[in-house]
Amino acid sequence: MITKDFLGKIPIFKFLPEEDHLALVSLWKLKTIKSGEVLFRKGEVGSAMYVIEEGEIEIVLPVDPPVNEVQLSVLKEGDFFGELSLFTDVPRTATARALTNTRLIEMQRGDFITFVMERPSVAVSMLSEMAKRLQLTNELISSLASKNVNEEIEEELSFGDRVADKIAEFGGSWPFIFSFLGFMVVWIVLNTMQLIAQPFDEYPFILLNLLLSTIAALQAPVIMMSQNRAQKKDRLKADLDYQINVKSELMLQQLHKKIDRLMDEDVPKLRKEVQLLKKQSLPRQKR
Repeated sequence: MITKDFLGKIPIFKFLPEEDHLALVSLWKLKTIKSGEVLFRKGEVGSAMYVIEEGEIEIVLPVDPPVNEVQLSVLKEGDFFGELSLFTDVPRTATARALTNTRLIEMQRGDFITFVMERPSVAVSMLSEMAKRLQLTNELISSLASKNVNEEIEEELSFGDRVADKIAEFGGSWPFIFSFLGFMVVWIVLNTMQLIAQPFDEYPFILLNLLLSTIAALQAPVIMMSQNRAQKKDRLKADLDYQINVKSELMLQQLHKKIDRLMDEDVPKLRKEVQLLKKQSLPRQKR
């Protein structure tokens, strides 16, 4: 059920007085969609705004194969979308699809315009929230997609993880091999050449075998822990490469659209102006 308390949780309405919340309740209608169902598609003319009462909606942008679509965001309870349709009948800029069984509350443009005409404070609050969203979008587009994966993983490592990485790094190096060989030679010499009064591990060096087995048993899981973190780092790098490629593709598509618009609109105007200048210059040349 739609209540004024629920509307008070929505960013664009939470600063409105209680009487406006009470008036807003009557304008919304309940709408339910099933998991996987498309609420609207990119290019369709919108005429309503939606607020999620329960469930999740993903906003995706269709692109060319093989990617097909890029997920822009996942909206949850209390989030709103489609607000531009309340001001104008422009086509939808993205596709909205339900990730789970979702309950929405819907407001039609005609009802909203009537409400805003009576209460201008609603329009001011909504424009403020839309400006924040636009700023975040501009920051996302202008920011670099590249991140230092090593720094991100380094921040998440515990003391035990760092120790395990150091052990694995030392265990897979030439200094470890030479030092371990030297240790074994010293051990064998001390117990065979009678350099000490009483050998502590006579041939066949049972204590040395036990020590080697213990080191191998402890070293194996430590190395596996380090390998798991290396695999996680590789996955993060692969995801980051994918994001960079998708962003580059989107920027190229935007650039292509701008060039097409330039060719369709601006270039013909320039040609007409050039032809007009030529016609104006011909009489002067004859004189």
